[in-house]
Amino acid sequence: MKKRMLFGAGMLFGAGILLCTACIERMELSTDYVTPRLVITGYVTTDTAAHSIKISSTTPYFGTEQPRSYSSAEVQINGVRLRAAGEGEYVTDSSFFGVPGERYVLDVWVDFDDDGVPEHYSADVVMPALHRLDSITLSPVRLGTTKPPWMVVMHFQDLPGPNYFGAHLYVNDTLYSNKVQRYFLNFFGEYVAEGQYIHFPATNYSIREEMWWDGDEPFRVHPRDSLTLELNTLSVDYFEFIRTARQEISGGNPLFAGPPANVPTNLSGGAVGIFGAYTISRKSLILPPEDEW
Repeated sequence: MKKRMLFGAGMLFGAGILLCTACIERMELSTDYVTPRLVITGYVTTDTAAHSIKISSTTPYFGTEQPRSYSSAEVQINGVRLRAAGEGEYVTDSSFFGVPGERYVLDVWVDFDDDGVPEHYSADVVMPALHRLDSITLSPVRLGTTKPPWMVVMHFQDLPGPNYFGAHLYVNDTLYSNKVQRYFLNFFGEYVAEGQYIHFPATNYSIREEMWWDGDEPFRVHPRDSLTLELNTLSVDYFEFIRTARQEISGGNPLFAGPPANVPTNLSGGAVGIFGAYTISRKSLILPPEDEW
């Protein structure tokens, strides 16, 4: 069994951190006062691991209160009850994993309006097909040299139909794409690479000695460091959610607590958030020795 490398879709998106198009609801949020809404976020993946669903609430744009979490809900995926883990988080058994092509239904019962009667919220998603990475390589960004900066290039067979991709980058054991802004996203329509073998650069990930990071400190990369690329094939709803969330967050405001938003959701019952699915395939390489930098 594979060990789960959780993406910080503190991006929920944790990976980091997308649509059953017929289920998507566009939410227009007012800037003066927003009536609190239930927020449900979570996803299933092909990794064998405990998967979590988180339940909280929105906050007013000009408010000072923290989002409320809900720790007395009943949460099920495909009829199997999840265990409450505190702070509004509910988890599957650690042996859980998603299967490409399978449909997953999320059901949540929670007394959001405090009237003593739990309300029901639901969403469903189909796990997309698995795109399996064959390898990753480094391609020099500057012509005529083999030295950094390098671009990480993915090599894999594209499958028929439109496909929605994401990719995480790990340096040794550290998740570099720990923010939604750094997470790689791309969409291949049926006329872009239909059934072709792909040699595609992960354009977010230009490898150099000092890479952009949080605050004033750069992210430092050294000779012989290990790079791991995680290719995700995303459900279209999860792709759209991450893409729109990135646009919202790029304005410097937290998701569900900030500016006027137009973030899609596939949840019924008036809740906002997302229930997504994605596949995982990983490949690693070792950076060249110091005399090649």
